[in-house]
Amino acid sequence: MKHAVLLILILVIGVPAATVEIKNGTGLELYFIWITEAGREKWVDMLSMSVLLPDSSLVFQVTRGWYDLRIQDSEWGSYTLQRIPLSECNHFIWVVEPIHRDTP
Repeated sequence: MKHAVLLILILVIGVPAATVEIKNGTGLELYFIWITEAGREKWVDMLSMSVLLPDSSLVFQVTRGWYDLRIQDSEWGSYTLQRIPLSECNHFIWVVEPIHRDTP
């Protein structure tokens, strides 16, 4: 719900926003797609109570800045990207594949 409110605020106020697209190339369902401002500990799950099926995508917008992304699949494997620079002029696409899975 919080990410929906943020998106509405971005659209209403006209704050420059960056588009983020997550494409599921893992062959597994994705249960969580968390995002936070880089270095912060307050994560927001962009899927909420949904699941991202294999070969599906999720698109959302965030205000410009630096972000960390963490994803968790149906086998509880995680995938992490840190310090991604996002600005209003870019469309960031992450095709999440098994090779991107974090090593224990």
